[in-house]
Amino acid sequence: MPDSSPTAHRALKTKRCKLQDGIVLSCTVLRHPPARFGPRPRPVALIALEDGARVLAPLTQALPIGTHVRSRLRLSHITAEGLRIYDATYEPLVLSKNPVPDFPGYILALTGPSGVGKSTVSAVLMRMFAEYVERVPIVTTRERREGDDGEYRYVSKRVFTELQKEGKLIAMTHIPATAEERWYGYRASDLERIWKAGKLPVVITEMHLLQGLAERYGRRSILSFGLLPPGKSKRAMLSHLLHRLRLRGRETEEHIKDRLKNAEEDIAFFSRRKDLFDRILVNENVEHVIENLRQTVPGLSEARTEN
Repeated sequence: MPDSSPTAHRALKTKRCKLQDGIVLSCTVLRHPPARFGPRPRPVALIALEDGARVLAPLTQALPIGTHVRSRLRLSHITAEGLRIYDATYEPLVLSKNPVPDFPGYILALTGPSGVGKSTVSAVLMRMFAEYVERVPIVTTRERREGDDGEYRYVSKRVFTELQKEGKLIAMTHIPATAEERWYGYRASDLERIWKAGKLPVVITEMHLLQGLAERYGRRSILSFGLLPPGKSKRAMLSHLLHRLRLRGRETEEHIKDRLKNAEEDIAFFSRRKDLFDRILVNENVEHVIENLRQTVPGLSEARTEN
């Protein structure tokens, strides 16, 4: 007869929980894992399981945010006594209902830390080249704030999760914050609508969204520009961002503290993933940035500007 003791019941429940499918929320690569795991880098991800729980677990390979994954056992290491240790790892689960599409056009991506001026540059582009470019709205769970310039589509966390499960979000990320739950993403339908209209989609991104877009459509589909604040050191750049964030008066000091903390990682990302950028610009003068974009992005140099 099967063991029906409470201990066996809990063990079975735990096993079922561990073997759930999930979705990658974020991914990183341990370049120097503990010695017992060997010298090779190990990709690790934060995964949302089907029951809503989250686990931090190794992957069989680095995967983009939003990838559906399935658990399996993999040999982790062998002890000095010859004992083989296995751990639960996750591998990509191919879903036929969400095929990766061929991109029908390019994406213009503006990436940088909060306060660097991405929205300002984007707004100027929309005004000058309205017939040729269109901003892709960002789907977000954060609250509406004064000064938001039509760049967001506000949804509840429940709606965001539904879009994610239905495969309608092509890139998504969670931005750490102390005051609210902030998720951001792009809908495939928004990009496809802009491409069908014969325009160039413009996205305002951060590092996880940029990586997600590159994984979804391929690096060659993205005209990627990184924006950095003026400053010869990281400290000087962060000071400049702090000044800009306070000057625009849209956030509380608590929000600003969160943004500066995230900005440190954003700035480091520029050096760590140079392969994701076609050009990195210092946004000290918006007109200078716009002129660089105009001379670099195919079609804009010949485009008629709007008054």
